[in-house]
Amino acid sequence: MDFDSFLDQAWTDHAEQAAAVAERLAEPGLTLLQQEDQIVPLAFLAQHVHGQHLGRWAEGLAFQQRLAALPLVAAGSATAQSLQRFGAVLKLAGGLADERAGQSASDATRITAMTAAAVNAHDTARSRALLDEATAAVAAHALPDDDPAVRALAIAANNLAGTLEDLPVRSDAERALMILAADTGRVFWARAGTWLEIERAEYRLAKTWLKAGDAAQAHHHALQCLDIVQAHDNVPLERFFGLEVLALAQRAAGDNDACATTLAQMRLTFEGLDEGDKGWCRPTLAAFES
Repeated sequence: MDFDSFLDQAWTDHAEQAAAVAERLAEPGLTLLQQEDQIVPLAFLAQHVHGQHLGRWAEGLAFQQRLAALPLVAAGSATAQSLQRFGAVLKLAGGLADERAGQSASDATRITAMTAAAVNAHDTARSRALLDEATAAVAAHALPDDDPAVRALAIAANNLAGTLEDLPVRSDAERALMILAADTGRVFWARAGTWLEIERAEYRLAKTWLKAGDAAQAHHHALQCLDIVQAHDNVPLERFFGLEVLALAQRAAGDNDACATTLAQMRLTFEGLDEGDKGWCRPTLAAFES
């Protein structure tokens, strides 16, 4: 197995097998590393699994420190700085230390945003407070659109909303945070992303409002998603998922005729996908067909 295959399989397995994936990070994960540009992807996976899924903050920090000690990591390099941020997130999330005071406004905000996503499964109130803090920090420091903290906040908010969508049930606080996070992701992707990220943020909002029980809001954002896709050459893969969320909103609203029409459009769009994308989209289509 090469490193890329290992990483792909680990991401596939991590949600349902987090503890097993954590064990595989050192062996074979560390032993498969051959070049510096593989370190940050492994470190991000580790921070996500040790933190957001398992809440093993000290264990996660120890792994980040092992990565930082590798000969491949030059002192002061971009890789070393990324590992430092991942470690700072695990320390802040686990109550081990707060290292933000010694950081630039940009790095401190990135750490805050990443920690909001990391603690989400463990402390909803703290996750919301950190998300609010990161959002306020971007404004207070007048961080420009191309600052890495703006993109980091968009990513963290999107991931936070997606995690809350996946819960079988949500408390009122979790529902409110899910909506806030999806909306925050949309706002900051408009600043930091391309049309693709903005369109997918609308998709995220549609999914969020479906989980929140508001079919009308979901329908609105599904149409926004499809409008953006149409304005950018109707990329088949993006159109397919835009139609998916529109059909879900129509079904939730009890509009079965409209849902059937959208499903027919999904089938036609599916036929225009390449074989690789068909494999990814087939389960989604099959779920509607059944």
